[in-house]
Amino acid sequence: MKKQATLFPEKEITVVTELDLKEAKTLAEQTRTAVESNCVIIEIAGSIRRQKDKVHDIDFVAVARNDAEWQKINEKLRQLKAKPSCSGNSLIKAFLPCRKGLFQVDFYRAKLSTFGIHMIIRTGSAEHNMWLAAFAISRGMRLKYSEGLTKDGYAIAGESEKAVFAALELPCPLPFQREIVDDKPIWMLTE
Repeated sequence: MKKQATLFPEKEITVVTELDLKEAKTLAEQTRTAVESNCVIIEIAGSIRRQKDKVHDIDFVAVARNDAEWQKINEKLRQLKAKPSCSGNSLIKAFLPCRKGLFQVDFYRAKLSTFGIHMIIRTGSAEHNMWLAAFAISRGMRLKYSEGLTKDGYAIAGESEKAVFAALELPCPLPFQREIVDDKPIWMLTE
């Protein structure tokens, strides 16, 4: 006799590793609409925000109303037929149904005082973040997503992206400009 689990095997679901920007944006907006009542603020970050043609996951930065509301995001994702992957106090990962299968979505929890630093880091690009971190170190500061931009162990900026860049005495580049070419941010090459 076959085991019950094999009597009615589940159809294998494809995990999609890349979506076109338009489809990823649509999925992100639907998701944000579903969970925004649980948040003081929630924004789309990552490669969608940088307007990349191909998107490998959907990133959100959110300030939840409280711990209970943060956990309710999981419930809303389940209502969207998402498959949970990780659910902690500062990160929620799940796979959302899309036209071609399941697509990864990540929610990063921030505080109002760290929202800007989270948006910088979660928007990327990774290379731009490394450049920015090295620049901060050269000025005696550190980028810490849990605290903000710090100097001498104290947060000096973090609530907004503009405040972080201003504290570094840099212009605040548009998200699509946060790429590195020839070891420099492209926004420096166009100045």
